[in-house]
Amino acid sequence: MEFGTKLRELRQQAGLTQFELAEGIAASSFISLLEAGKRKPKPELIVKLASRLGVPTEELVVDQSTQERELNLNTAKVALSSGDLELAEEYANQVLKFGPEGVQDSASVAASVVLVQVRARRGHFDGVVDQLEQLFRDYPNATPDLRSRIGNEIVRVCFRSGNLALGVQRGETLLMEYATVWPATEVVELMVQLAACHFRRGDTPRASEIVERALKLAEKCKSPKAMVQSYWQASALAGDRGDLALALSHISNAIHWTKLAELNQVLPILNDNAAKWMLDLPNPDLDRIHDLAESAYLDLAAQNNPGHAAYTCITLSEVELRQGNYEKALMYVRKGVAELPPEIPGPKASLFSQEAKILFRLGKISDSIAQLEQAMEHMLTMPPDRELATHWGEVARVFVEIGLKDRAIYAYEQAIAVGAASQAEQKVLTEANF
Repeated sequence: MEFGTKLRELRQQAGLTQFELAEGIAASSFISLLEAGKRKPKPELIVKLASRLGVPTEELVVDQSTQERELNLNTAKVALSSGDLELAEEYANQVLKFGPEGVQDSASVAASVVLVQVRARRGHFDGVVDQLEQLFRDYPNATPDLRSRIGNEIVRVCFRSGNLALGVQRGETLLMEYATVWPATEVVELMVQLAACHFRRGDTPRASEIVERALKLAEKCKSPKAMVQSYWQASALAGDRGDLALALSHISNAIHWTKLAELNQVLPILNDNAAKWMLDLPNPDLDRIHDLAESAYLDLAAQNNPGHAAYTCITLSEVELRQGNYEKALMYVRKGVAELPPEIPGPKASLFSQEAKILFRLGKISDSIAQLEQAMEHMLTMPPDRELATHWGEVARVFVEIGLKDRAIYAYEQAIAVGAASQAEQKVLTEANF
């Protein structure tokens, strides 16, 4: 439909004359020319006309490409959720390319969000939170679905980039202001992301409280995605308490709902999580764990998800190490290091520690110590949180095995200091009412 025809229809539906529509905006003769298709409006005039008519801007600029843009946007969203970042980027750019010139409609905003999400999934975090927060501020009247996607992505990026304090601050604020406004499934996602930030920072009680709320809401709305997310985080909390049976039960529930929802990009990550919990069981079935982790690794590699694939390499390496296959254990660790992008720092410290442990078993003491020193150098650049404390503990245990007790004490002291720093930061945020 041409712009002029659409303008006339909307004006008549609003019960306005051309003079009434034009008043204070443009000459009524110009409105007549627009409706006749003899003039093209500037973007700022479209915005004013839409406001006068009481309709969204995109409703006024609808043309034959609208349906195609909507299909492109939906394709971009599905591609993003399935892990096909190149396809998501391609279709999001198509939405922006054929959008109304100079006008940021809802489809354009949603496509912009997809492009920012693609950057974050690739591990390129610089400026991402700023971009997302700008979008959140600039479009306060966007649909609750779109607003919630932007808000949840802010907290998710904070978690993945290690900016946990900001993740807690933003997440708590969003939860307080939008828990009753956003779609229930998006509120569950917000709760899970916020709980993950609290847990990583060492505030397990608050994380547990939020996850309990998430589980209840997920069960109420019967969303498979919400069930997966809440059971997944509940599993991490149970494992942290040492309740491996409950952790495996929760992860099994998450896997069940993942299969129902056909969330294929999540399934290998959950399988690797299950393999890790199984490793800590008394008399673990190493062959079964190896098969589960190997399947997860192959799926993650196919999805081009090097961050989680690196964690799976650690699982496979530990299985081989326990079976006495030191060379294979070393192969998996070095594969994980080689494939891990520098923008994703998390698994690297564990990979270094694992390699040091294997090198010691192979009798390469000096190489093992050098690898531990490299791990410590890397960890000194990481933000203080629960994961970093875990890394320091891993290094300390390898030093104990080697027999370097002074170095082990130093590493344990670092783990304690990291925990204290994280708790102090949490106290500051709490006192600031974040």
